[in-house]
Amino acid sequence: MLKVLLAVDGSESSQRAVAHVIKRAGVTKDQPKMLLANVQYPLHGSVSTFVNAGQLKQHHHDEGMKVLEKARTALDAAGVAYSYHLFVGEPAEVLTRFAREQGCDEIVLGTRGFSGIGSLFMGSVATKVVHLAEMPVVLVK
Repeated sequence: MLKVLLAVDGSESSQRAVAHVIKRAGVTKDQPKMLLANVQYPLHGSVSTFVNAGQLKQHHHDEGMKVLEKARTALDAAGVAYSYHLFVGEPAEVLTRFAREQGCDEIVLGTRGFSGIGSLFMGSVATKVVHLAEMPVVLVK
């Protein structure tokens, strides 16, 4: 069975990646095992002076769940089974490490997210994932 890591950041392109995966799942005999993931950037170190670790963890969880909401709704409506995973860290490194640890056959993500000038062509996270990944990466425009 194909195991796919679907990375979403809440952007339009990540929603197109979700739609792509749903379309692909509908035409295959065996649905892939879908791992839906979001990686939150860590907050600046000075924040921990004012907020305790439990509150930071809750904040990252809440933000990650907000980002996953549209993707989860679309996957549920299409009947595509998935598990979801939330992380904090540098997205490309976290995603490629998780995909490797889980034995994923491929990573699917959108080409542009919320990053600034570095995302002019493909997106800084997408670019880094392509370079770090040991498995095929499907970029959805």
